[in-house]
Amino acid sequence: MPHAFVYTGRTNASHKDQEKRGQATLEHNQTAYQWKHNDDYPPHIDVIPAEVNKSDLQIFDIEALFETTGIRSANLSREYTALAPDSKGPWTFAKLKEHNLKNRDRDDWFSDNAFAQQHFTGTNPTTITVASSSWIEQFKSAAETLGETRYVDLLNAVDASSLYIQDYSYFRTAMGLAPDAEIVSDQCKYGCAPVGLFRLEDGGRLHPLAIIIDYKGNIDDSVVIFNQRLDSDASSGDEESGWPWRYAKTCIQSADWLRHEVSIHLVHTHLVEEAVIVSAHRTLHPQHIVFELLRPHWETTLPLNNSARTTLVPGIIVPLAGAQPTQLITFMNHAYATFDWQALMIPNDLERRGFPVELLRAGDAKYKNYAYARNMVLMWDTLRAFVGSILTNYYPGGDASVAADEYIAAWCAEMRSEEGGQMGTFPEIKTLASLIDVVTMCIHIASPQHTAVNYLQHYYMVFIPNKPPALFQPLPRTASELAAYTEQDLIRALPFHNQRDWLIAAQLPYLLSFEVAQESSLLEFAHKAAENDDGVIAAAGKRLKKSLLELAEVFKAHSREMSDHELTEYMVMDPRITAASILI
Repeated sequence: MPHAFVYTGRTNASHKDQEKRGQATLEHNQTAYQWKHNDDYPPHIDVIPAEVNKSDLQIFDIEALFETTGIRSANLSREYTALAPDSKGPWTFAKLKEHNLKNRDRDDWFSDNAFAQQHFTGTNPTTITVASSSWIEQFKSAAETLGETRYVDLLNAVDASSLYIQDYSYFRTAMGLAPDAEIVSDQCKYGCAPVGLFRLEDGGRLHPLAIIIDYKGNIDDSVVIFNQRLDSDASSGDEESGWPWRYAKTCIQSADWLRHEVSIHLVHTHLVEEAVIVSAHRTLHPQHIVFELLRPHWETTLPLNNSARTTLVPGIIVPLAGAQPTQLITFMNHAYATFDWQALMIPNDLERRGFPVELLRAGDAKYKNYAYARNMVLMWDTLRAFVGSILTNYYPGGDASVAADEYIAAWCAEMRSEEGGQMGTFPEIKTLASLIDVVTMCIHIASPQHTAVNYLQHYYMVFIPNKPPALFQPLPRTASELAAYTEQDLIRALPFHNQRDWLIAAQLPYLLSFEVAQESSLLEFAHKAAENDDGVIAAAGKRLKKSLLELAEVFKAHSREMSDHELTEYMVMDPRITAASILI
């Protein structure tokens, strides 16, 4: 009998009897957990088994669900319409400020500091990346063309390792569009493929330098704008009335709405974890140690994902977004096809994106505002230690034991197969270290990563001007046209005249951001592991629980060290409120 099976004393039956029943369960799972490949979505379960299925009323907060349903209905009540700007107008941002006092707690929400910080600790803190020499040269060329000599000098003088980008230039490729094609929906909502250039200053501030509002294959055919404020301490330029620059930042935020909702949140957590769930049920013995480790992190995920496919995507995301339905489906499948398991493991991902892991662990002051990265590298280390201590015991032969495990080989094949998960980057696990990494990654995706990208949606996205789902006017086609933008141009780009879009876009993050019940938290998972009948798991669980409680205090300290900690804390990854699975 392979040592990788775990028998926890739940019954008095012999190991042989448990093995027999487990094999019968595996055969049942292979029938019950069938793949579906013939619709618009990445590989997913065909029919959810009754024993794990749940209704929407069991998944979502009932009040939020009914409110969302009410807003999507044909006739909006006054109770709902009062939440959005009066479509008759006229509107100014000063009036909007008064109208939305309850939805925002920062008077400087439009500022460079507030904008940039969201790319470190907002809903998508996962994609900001050190700028390549190619991007630096393109921005330098644009600065020369526009006569921005200050930026030519800055880009020549600054350490290239301190320059970062948010790059959405791939959007047209991911949607199957030509480089110069307009991104626009059937309802005349507009998308864009911007690129933002930032500088990470020595004091830790991330400062936006320049923005390509919509990259069309090369920078010469694209509209570029440079920030009047060369650094975060600069007093030149009125941030509140710098309408062309505020419009450019809105382009970045709108593109990030789409990238976050479809790629980072839906695909990279929900749908990737679903592939893990289906493939594991089809290939792993139910008492295999890997199955035992992963099963607590699958609660609610399958029925929740089914709701996403039947309701959330077609009924909310597609109508809100600034692209055609077929383009959005192509975009979603591109996100799945390009998911790289090895590259996205936290230490690899942070290093690749220009954030040295050892400096993050050491608390280097330059990275004090990137609390997501500082927290996540420690969380990864903690989860990997937990997984490693268990798997090392269950594979006493080390690499040879792992390589000989036919269940693990079958799991890998199922994940990689065109008839299965279609995830060609899923590792072909041959070593103990690789198995520990992959199991850690599966837990990471379902628990801290999903929590980090999900539970801040309410704070950052209910106030629509901060992160609109689309633009509601065509984009300016020249730098001079953008330079002439006024407050009313920015207002026309937002859904002031479309109450339903405003309300649904505001309601979506409300629906998806309810805090985790204590019994579903990562800390509670550790507590249950500590009480496991299996001594190896119990010992590891006790260490995990202790480590998570220590991390809660470390994360609190990280939040206090942020430059804007008095305005916005970052405690979303507190293990006491981090979900153990993808619950919502």
